[in-house]
Amino acid sequence: MPLSRLFIYLSCFFILLNSFNVYGLNVTFINPGFSNTADGDNNTGNFWFKVSNQMENVADDLAINLTVKYANRNHILMKELIREAVIDNPDYLILVDEKSVASEYLTKLNTKDIPIYFLLNKPDPDRLATLHRDGLNIIGSVIPDNYNAGKDLAHLLFNKHTLTSNQPANILALFGDYTTAASVERAQGLQRFAEQKQSLNIIAQDVANWSEDESYIKTMAFLQLAPEINIIWCANDAIGFGAKRAIRKLKKQNILVGGVNWDAPPKDLTPLDVSLGGHVLLGALGLIAIYDHHQDPAKWPASHQVTAIFKPLSSENQELAKRINNNRLKNIDFRMFSKTSASWRPFTIDNLLDAANN
Repeated sequence: MPLSRLFIYLSCFFILLNSFNVYGLNVTFINPGFSNTADGDNNTGNFWFKVSNQMENVADDLAINLTVKYANRNHILMKELIREAVIDNPDYLILVDEKSVASEYLTKLNTKDIPIYFLLNKPDPDRLATLHRDGLNIIGSVIPDNYNAGKDLAHLLFNKHTLTSNQPANILALFGDYTTAASVERAQGLQRFAEQKQSLNIIAQDVANWSEDESYIKTMAFLQLAPEINIIWCANDAIGFGAKRAIRKLKKQNILVGGVNWDAPPKDLTPLDVSLGGHVLLGALGLIAIYDHHQDPAKWPASHQVTAIFKPLSSENQELAKRINNNRLKNIDFRMFSKTSASWRPFTIDNLLDAANN
């Protein structure tokens, strides 16, 4: 074969190869948290970083081109990142509606050609209806059952308290914020449980903005104002760690602290008395739902789902929590949780733990 013809064939081959996208599905996720847990401005914990880690494991298994942009808890930056993502025109856009920032900003952008999926926090039904009327293509969402998480956290702390004390349960409640659905619903679950228990009193409540530092400051104040507090209910584990620092500083004893996230404690602190978790994996589930929807939207349409994924940290699931915290779930073949798989398995904590151990 003449060299000139060989050169032409090779050139055509490489052009074809470069034009073929092995990662056929482009998904952008605007993550409201921090990309680096060592960032000095981050005292809200590394929950959102771990969400992205598990999504990247799924993306590798399902050949998805996942782009993650971090807003670093800055809602102005979040809006800019959403605007940039719309310009990039991905196949799907995953958003978190913290404090309704994302849903309010979407009405100012032309996103009608981009399917949108909400993760962990979604707009309320009225706003969703408005967004649909405005022509936005919102295909679904996945959120945990935050109401029952708040209720279960209170219940578990109350039960632990009654095992060692006959005194009333006097609770300090530290919420995430005033408006994010996850915070509001967890607070509602706590309030409902308190209504059912005559020997439980919510002595004080405030928001800590998901922050260990704010929790420390506010817990210091409340424990000095109300020394009868013996339980601190926290909207996330970072808030719980701040509360434990305050308890240690004041040399208090016999105060139970509970939170949400399954976070590993800082090296200088003992674990929380109760930690609910598992929802860090919902980014992975959401990405699988998008993948299935993309393969056959008629057969596997994306939808709005609320999942009861929360579990208290225990000896049974502690190994899974450790692997999540250390990003050691790469050995799981997440294709088994896609409905396109002939051996499909439901996406549950038990099945994930089983897959991680095999």
